[in-house]
Amino acid sequence: MPKNDKADVFQLKADLLPITILQISQNDTDALQAQLEKITQKAPKYFANAPVMVDFTGVDDHPDLEAMCAVLRDYHMKPIAARGIPDNVILPVIPDRIDKKPTPQKTPEKKFAQTMVVTKPIRAGTQIYAKDGDLIILSSVNAGAEVIADGHIHVYGPLRGRALAGANGNKNAHIFCKTLEAELIAIAGHYLVNEKIKMPKSQQEMLQIFLEDEKLQIKTI
Repeated sequence: MPKNDKADVFQLKADLLPITILQISQNDTDALQAQLEKITQKAPKYFANAPVMVDFTGVDDHPDLEAMCAVLRDYHMKPIAARGIPDNVILPVIPDRIDKKPTPQKTPEKKFAQTMVVTKPIRAGTQIYAKDGDLIILSSVNAGAEVIADGHIHVYGPLRGRALAGANGNKNAHIFCKTLEAELIAIAGHYLVNEKIKMPKSQQEMLQIFLEDEKLQIKTI
């Protein structure tokens, strides 16, 4: 009998992947495209290669899933599943709720966040990304520049470009800055563009931007 010493072709593994849930509130493909266009004008790479699950639980009528997925792909998103829609041939359907018994897990090894420190101004057209950690900028973020961090973002000069904290889905991330004149600010996918940013009445030494009840809050420190 021949000896089979070949390695297994595949293994089954569980993993936690950062997937954005795009919750649709209107069955309007044109409005969807207009909103995406407005965001990408401010942050061209905001949706780049982002896997998304399209959630239709808030839509009453039957959505045009194929047209909406085409729009998402035009803006470089990757729709991988749907929710709140009957079975279809376009995307796999994820149930609204999955009940399962918790399985015991090993205590993960504690990892310390890496901090990136930038001392020079971030010029227009430049993107800085602090993966798996915080980003500290000791100078300014100019208009047209983009700073991204999986953790917190600290800007000690004027923030005039785009700042995206909690890029891996961390809703506890904060943005700290002295002067807020940003084109766009975002935490864990929740964003505000410049015309929607409301400054606190009392301007102090530092501002903090954080998520509260799924909305961005801007307060003084």
